[in-house]
Amino acid sequence: MKKFDPLNISGRQLRLNKADKLFYNAEGLKKADKCKFREALELFTKAVDLNPKDSLSYFNRATIKMDIGDILGAKLDFRLSQGCN
Repeated sequence: MKKFDPLNISGRQLRLNKADKLFYNAEGLKKADKCKFREALELFTKAVDLNPKDSLSYFNRATIKMDIGDILGAKLDFRLSQGCN
């Protein structure tokens, strides 16, 4: 019987989170291209929730917020995007 290794599980979870984040960003871009901005915003928010230190997810979400007229929200996300690097 294998010994339980919590480090192995968290490593696996990190890989899944990264894959999920990439998926949400890609799907968000598809929705944005179709002018489905609210759906794109939800997907980019899911990507941010999975990795709050990912500048691309914040940047993508900021551009959508600009498109829907949320200027203050966009400014905040642009700042957060810059702070991740």
